[in-house]
Amino acid sequence: MPANSEATPRLPAASADAVRAGRTPLTRVDGVRFLGHADGVSSYRLPSSRYRLTADLR
Repeated sequence: MPANSEATPRLPAASADAVRAGRTPLTRVDGVRFLGHADGVSSYRLPSSRYRLTADLR
C-alpha cells in the first residue's frame, strides 16, 4: 500500500481472531482496527504496510 493510506479488507473467516498476519491474530497487530464480524466475514482497517494474511474458515 502507498504511504499514508489505509485499506478496509473484508475477509471470509470463522471469527475475528481466525485472521492472522503471520502467526499473530490481526486484531493484535499495532495500528489495525477491527471493524466487526458478521455472517462469516471479518472487516478491518489496515494502515499502510505489507501484510500476508491467512484465515481459518471453520
